Amino acid sequence: MLKQGIYRAENTDNWLDSYTVRMEVKETEKAYIFRLVDFQSRYSAVHIETLFKKSKRVVIRKDKGGHAMRKWSDEDFTLYPFQAGIPYYFKKEQEEST
Repeated sequence: MLKQGIYRAENTDNWLDSYTVRMEVKETEKAYIFRLVDFQSRYSAVHIETLFKKSKRVVIRKDKGGHAMRKWSDEDFTLYPFQAGIPYYFKKEQEEST
């Protein structure tokens, strides 16, 4: 299972395609729960923007989500919203120690 926390996807290749997406992720037995924390994009990441258009919180059911998702470990995954456009690679942000 994915570790609960803030995950980041970003592309800094060039200013036209650059984006940063941060979201809080929680995995349950039957679903993934995403809460958008920060979204910055000029022209890219349209499918992420569309995914969170109605609400800052999205629940994707594992048995019939309509979105492709591949977990690589318990701290990173790739999300392919609507199975269109480009996939987004998310990696868990390290928690700051106090």
